[in-house]
Amino acid sequence: MSEEPEAPKPAGWEYWTTVTYRSVILIAVTAIIMIIALWALLWRESFDSVLAKLGGSGEAKTKVQEAPRARFVNLDGTVRVKKRDAVQWTNGDYGTSLEEGDIVQTSSNGIARVTFIDGTTYVVKPDTLIVIEQHAALDNKATKVAVQVSSGAVDLSTGSWEVPGSSSEVRFENAVARMQQNTRAVIRQDPKANIHEITVSEGAAAVSKGQQTIQVGPYERAGFADPNANLKKDKVIAPPKLMRPRNLEPIISTSPPDEVLRFEWSGVEQARAYHLRVSTSPLFTSVVLDRKVNTTSFNARGLEAGEYYWTVSAVDARNLESQESEANRFTLAQQAAAEQLLLVIDTMIQHGRVIEIVGRTEAGATVSINAEPVAYVGPDGRFKHFTSPLPSAGAHTITIVAQNRRGEVVTRKKTVYVQ
Repeated sequence: MSEEPEAPKPAGWEYWTTVTYRSVILIAVTAIIMIIALWALLWRESFDSVLAKLGGSGEAKTKVQEAPRARFVNLDGTVRVKKRDAVQWTNGDYGTSLEEGDIVQTSSNGIARVTFIDGTTYVVKPDTLIVIEQHAALDNKATKVAVQVSSGAVDLSTGSWEVPGSSSEVRFENAVARMQQNTRAVIRQDPKANIHEITVSEGAAAVSKGQQTIQVGPYERAGFADPNANLKKDKVIAPPKLMRPRNLEPIISTSPPDEVLRFEWSGVEQARAYHLRVSTSPLFTSVVLDRKVNTTSFNARGLEAGEYYWTVSAVDARNLESQESEANRFTLAQQAAAEQLLLVIDTMIQHGRVIEIVGRTEAGATVSINAEPVAYVGPDGRFKHFTSPLPSAGAHTITIVAQNRRGEVVTRKKTVYVQ
């Protein structure tokens, strides 16, 4: 039996498809998930903020980012670390990361320099124990650093803070010192000797103990002997300023042990003597020269070629020493007796206390004048340089050093007289 053809549909007829409620719900849920995923991908901070509000009491909370770890930048001798959740001590090394709750301990022959997220550095002296109590960065980039000095001594320097609200605190006994940026200070904490004090050499700190808060400025000391006593503040003698050798200055000699090195520093009004120290270590763990003198200069010889650090402290009439000056670094280098590298000084012109120096050297060589690198040496080796203003009238030595790619070094010393 043949099928009858389907009759044509009348005008206005539409096809209908049956859709269940389940299908509608699945499509809606899928669309919502896709929208949320796109939101989280493109606007992550907004997405996190809403999650924080939904998960809390309805108020957005300050978010703490995962802060970079504090770390050692110098180590010498025995330095141990006890991690926050650890039972055993481990030896500190340059790969050790330091976090909140970690403890650092130096032995009698140990010393360490630690740097923190905000640029603050701590030199942890021998026989010292510190606890890192806070080391965090907030979502607005403000930083929070706090260290407890349980015993011993630390020399700290704070950096420059780019974001308002950053803070750096050091805690000792039952006192807290809130450091300003670009501040240098020494903290001594010796419970057995009843010494609890902070001495500021640059910048300032607000020191609090109980309800008492005092401001401590340059060359002032605040402390107490009895933990129940109030803070007391007094003035301390300032360290001298180092003058020669200048920081990073190269000293070239054909025979370094026979070279006479002259150390010079500024005088301090209350000083009766000065304590000069020279070391091959930036932490002064290996001292090669240690002298107390009554003048503001000292001539030394017998040092081998190498890199050195030097510092001076002032000693007052009570035989109390100031903090040490911030160390200068210099290099004593060996130069071959037979010079092969060309270095000719053609002209020296005086402009007040500034000296213009014109000369020539080997193509490709670098030149420094009084430890200042010459910015441009031409393809033919010619150079021109203006020195920094000389500090005073009288005779001054201008040291010109050239070094080529073969490692050969030549130095010339010229004396100029400033009226």
